Amino acid sequence: MHDKGKSDETGGIHPLNAQLDPGLLDWRYYKIEWSGSRKFADIIATRVAGAGYNAGVEYWLVDKAALTLENGLVVTCVGDEAWTDPRPAAPTNAQEFTAPCAADWTEVDTDLTTGTLYKHATEDYYVRIAITDKEDATISMVRWYQKKTTAPAPSFEPSGTYTQVSALGSGRMWYADSKSP
Repeated sequence: MHDKGKSDETGGIHPLNAQLDPGLLDWRYYKIEWSGSRKFADIIATRVAGAGYNAGVEYWLVDKAALTLENGLVVTCVGDEAWTDPRPAAPTNAQEFTAPCAADWTEVDTDLTTGTLYKHATEDYYVRIAITDKEDATISMVRWYQKKTTAPAPSFEPSGTYTQVSALGSGRMWYADSKSP
């Protein structure tokens, strides 16, 4: 639950108390692509309620047809938007799910989860995406990681290029889920 003391007068979630940062307007638009060429997910991270969306929620629109590519990721913050701006539409073969923007980061010593792991090119950020069998092709888990000596700040802007790696780096790691198994 977000800290009500950090909410503004509109009742929205404050961007410093969020997992995927919902920005400073009504909502922030993120997209994820495989190797920067084929989009497989749009994310609407809301700061305030509007247009049928609740405040403080990540809305994921996944193209299930693109889940089998798995060759590097590009996460892009497209920008802060108002409810009067156009929103991304769900693809024809969609998987949709939601997660709270506000998340507690949990320290992890040993990563026992499964799924393909990607590391940010310049930051100590990771994301693990677990996909069910190729026939069903749905995301079963999205787990974000940050390497920090103390718990990360709740606000997280994951934009950048990610390459596949076999393990988390050394040092203190923290995780938060956008989709739990």
